[in-house]
Amino acid sequence: MYAVNCLDVKPVVAFSPRDGGVRAPDASGPILIVRACAIGDLVLNLPALRALAERAPHARFTLVGYPENLKLARLFIPVEAIHSIEAPPWSSLFAHPLDSGALGSFDAAYVWMKDPTFADNLRKSGAKRVIHASAFPESGPAADHLLRTIELPAPELPDMWIPSDRVIIHPGSGSPTKCWPHFSELIETVPDAAVLRGPCEAGFKTPAPRLEGLALPQVAHELRRCRLFVGNDSGITHLAAYMGCPTVALFGPTDPRIWGPVGRRVDILWKSPLAGISLAEVRKFL
Repeated sequence: MYAVNCLDVKPVVAFSPRDGGVRAPDASGPILIVRACAIGDLVLNLPALRALAERAPHARFTLVGYPENLKLARLFIPVEAIHSIEAPPWSSLFAHPLDSGALGSFDAAYVWMKDPTFADNLRKSGAKRVIHASAFPESGPAADHLLRTIELPAPELPDMWIPSDRVIIHPGSGSPTKCWPHFSELIETVPDAAVLRGPCEAGFKTPAPRLEGLALPQVAHELRRCRLFVGNDSGITHLAAYMGCPTVALFGPTDPRIWGPVGRRVDILWKSPLAGISLAEVRKFL
C-alpha cells in the first residue's frame, strides 16, 4: 500500500492492482519497455517496472523513450540497453511497422502510451506479446494505475536513504505555477541547507551551498545523503521520495491524490493557491 500524509486532504490509499488490466506474461528473456515521459512520470512508473523485474528475475530490459530520463531506471531494474524514441528505427514505428520479424527477440513488450499506433506497429514488426495501456489514470494514484495495467502487486518500497546532516532544497519545477514562492526565505532559516539547481532553477540566486551541473544519476547520489528534502511538485521530488528520503512535497495546482510522490517517508503540503502554504508550515518538518 502506498500512503502519503497530505495537508487538507485525506491520506492516499492504493487501489488493488487487480482492478483491471492485462496480466503480465511470464518472461525470462529480453523485455521491451516503451515509455517516453518526464522524470516524475518515469518515477511513478518504477513500481510497475520493478514488479515486472521481480516476476522475471533473469530478464533484461531494453528501454525506449527519452534516454537522459531513462538512465534513472538503472538504479532499480537490470537495463541492457536504452534507445531514443525520437531516433530510427524506433521513431519509424509511429508511422509504419519495421521489417517483418525485426523485433522478435523480445519475450514481451510493454507500451504505456495513449495512442495505440506504436503498439500496433510493434506487433506487425514481429514483437511477441505486446501489452499496451494508457500511461495516465482517469482517477486514483498514477503509480497504482500503472500496476493495474499489468495486474501485478506493488513491490516493496525502496529504502536507499543514507542519513546525513544536510537539508537538500530544490526550488524549481518544470512549470512556474508549481513553484512555491517562499524558498529564499526558507533557505535563510536553514543553516545546513544545500540548494539543488538544474536547468529550470538556473536563475535562482542564493548564498547557500549549491549542487549544480549534475547528471540525473549524480542527482540521485546526492539526494540519498540528506536528513530532509524539500521541493515542489517536480520530478526531482518524486525521485527523492521514491528512494526513501524524508521528503516534504509542496503542491498547489496539481492534485497529489493522483500525482503525488510515493515513498517511505513522504509528507505533502497541498493548498490552492500554492503561495498559501506558509513558511511556518514547512519549517515544522525541519
